[in-house]
Amino acid sequence: MADGPDADEPPSIRFPPLITVSDLPASTPAGRNLKEWLQEQFCDKPLEQDDMRLHNAAYVGDLDTLRNLLQEDSFRLFNADVDMDHQLGPRLILSARTLNTLVVCPLYISAAYHHLQCFRVLLRAGAQPDFNYTGPVCHEALARGLASCLLDAVLRHGCDVAFVHLLLDHGANPAFVSWGESELQAPNRRKVEPEALKVFLEAKRNPRRLVHLCRIRIRRTMGKKRLNCISSLPLPDPIKNFLLHQN
Repeated sequence: MADGPDADEPPSIRFPPLITVSDLPASTPAGRNLKEWLQEQFCDKPLEQDDMRLHNAAYVGDLDTLRNLLQEDSFRLFNADVDMDHQLGPRLILSARTLNTLVVCPLYISAAYHHLQCFRVLLRAGAQPDFNYTGPVCHEALARGLASCLLDAVLRHGCDVAFVHLLLDHGANPAFVSWGESELQAPNRRKVEPEALKVFLEAKRNPRRLVHLCRIRIRRTMGKKRLNCISSLPLPDPIKNFLLHQN
């Protein structure tokens, strides 16, 4: 990261270390079964288990349930959306705030368990590709093996190159992750998919196309709750398909 302010750099603010599945205390079973661990920690009442439906669908790769939930009005009453369940935040009992973690992010869960189609649907529904990025990359966290953002997470989990392509297509900023060519030889990076790392490094070196930036800006301006209206806009089908990432 360059020193000093930059229009493309996040503000220089200190935040606590980030938590991922791999960073949870050894006494928790999250590494073995994230779904049950989340339910044990956050579902104090039976009704609140509805909060976990999106996480459960992402965990098991249930594409139909995930699609249905994203269209279900009653599901939104729990203030849970495609990025995270905001009710989980105040109840996280670990050392960092939930908003600075990836554990409660369905997009991260689908990547951690390599459910590509669920990952794709969540991004198309407006999931934030740079979710959890609230400041400069924490090099201390990187050295400890923690994922600083979703792009970093998919590389660390050895996800297929398609995960990297999807994140980049939906606006993930490769400058947020300080990886280099030497990462393939680093002992704590052995899981990385070589082709995924290659695509990431190419994206980091090359500026994005203007048409790509326009699509990202249009979708962000519309907001994730209105993305499903794109198909009904009075636009040519090729443009609508492009905005829906169906081209």
